[in-house]
Amino acid sequence: MTTRSSGAGTEIDRTKDDPGRGETPEWSGIRAVVETSLVHCEREVLRRSMRGPAAHVLEAGCGRRDSRADSLAGPELGVRRLIGVDLDADAGRLNYGLDDFVVADLCGRLPFPAGTFDLVYASFVVEHLEAPEQAFREWRRIVRDDGVVLIVTPNMANPFMRLSARLPQRLRVQLKRLGPGVAARDVFSAPYRANTVRSLRRIADASGFAIHALMCVATLHRYAGERRT
Repeated sequence: MTTRSSGAGTEIDRTKDDPGRGETPEWSGIRAVVETSLVHCEREVLRRSMRGPAAHVLEAGCGRRDSRADSLAGPELGVRRLIGVDLDADAGRLNYGLDDFVVADLCGRLPFPAGTFDLVYASFVVEHLEAPEQAFREWRRIVRDDGVVLIVTPNMANPFMRLSARLPQRLRVQLKRLGPGVAARDVFSAPYRANTVRSLRRIADASGFAIHALMCVATLHRYAGERRT
């Protein structure tokens, strides 16, 4: 990881009960990636990490979308059922890529039986959680023992991210609107309580996950006015 990469960390967590956890693929560990497409990196990590189709997927903090998240839309992933969870009921009901939507707090008990999902996907969500440890423990409960949790979140080791965290909310809203084109209603406060490699490792370990791969991806275009998908 370098502080020059813009700060989006793509992390794969495998459960510690996974019988293959002793394997260390040559691509695992921390990698700095010049690639600016999160979608490309996420799909590559998922391709290498999933041992079978991700038939049942939970999108944690799904928000509103016009279609299924690009990283989950590829036929190679084999998603049959995509369930979204968000505290914002209006946003979730406007996510047209979901098969089902549930209003729930990610830091509380989720209304799913243990081992329901092959994949939990959380894209730019962890930074907004007040109690990420509780969310991680709940994700561990609802994901299969051989399942995967994919997290995309800002990396606070980057000086640009540390600076942005100090900005007043009004200015953050303006930057998000001018850069990636995010509406004010979709810009939420972020306490950044799980946004360093050390904190992610600590929380993952305490929750029963083993980090399978972590990638630092340059994504400053999110604030540079170029609106990529």
